[in-house]
Amino acid sequence: MKWKRIELALLAGVMACMVLAGNARAGEEIAQKLVRLHVIANSDSAEDQALKLKVRDAVLRESERLGLDKTMGEAECSQICEAAQCIVNENGYTYTVTAERCRMYFDTRVYQGFALPAGQYDAVRVIIGEGKGRNWWCVMFPPLCTGATQQEVEAIAQQAGLTEDEIGFISGNGTKYVVRFKLTELWEKLKAWL
Repeated sequence: MKWKRIELALLAGVMACMVLAGNARAGEEIAQKLVRLHVIANSDSAEDQALKLKVRDAVLRESERLGLDKTMGEAECSQICEAAQCIVNENGYTYTVTAERCRMYFDTRVYQGFALPAGQYDAVRVIIGEGKGRNWWCVMFPPLCTGATQQEVEAIAQQAGLTEDEIGFISGNGTKYVVRFKLTELWEKLKAWL
């Protein structure tokens, strides 16, 4: 009887590990196909937060104008920085804007119509002034920053090269993808801890 319990516990543990590893792998494959946008305000003042949103809009317009994709380089990042700096200057601020292409960790994030698992993503990070304020983020490529409908999200993701399984993974109905992503997030944190 005691051995049956131990065997059942081990079997449950192995099954849980398989599910977590599968979710983590799917999340990593999705992360390889996306570029996230991260805009950080100078401070948490109402004025700086409003400026952050104007900078965000300028960055999104510039990335659309440039037709950015996953292969975006330093030249395009510089153009994004210039567009952001122009908005800051036009609004009467003297903050310096920096923009960099980096790889950074994002927690699970639920957007309108889809969710993304926690993990390491390529990102464009735009920092306004001291960069001590609240931040704003979204998916820069494929362009999913605006409130797209479920069908638009799926079409844009498909055009960007996500498979049907990956699209289903990020756009599941109800809360099942949030649970899946939380499990993936816990798995990633456990791996980092070990």
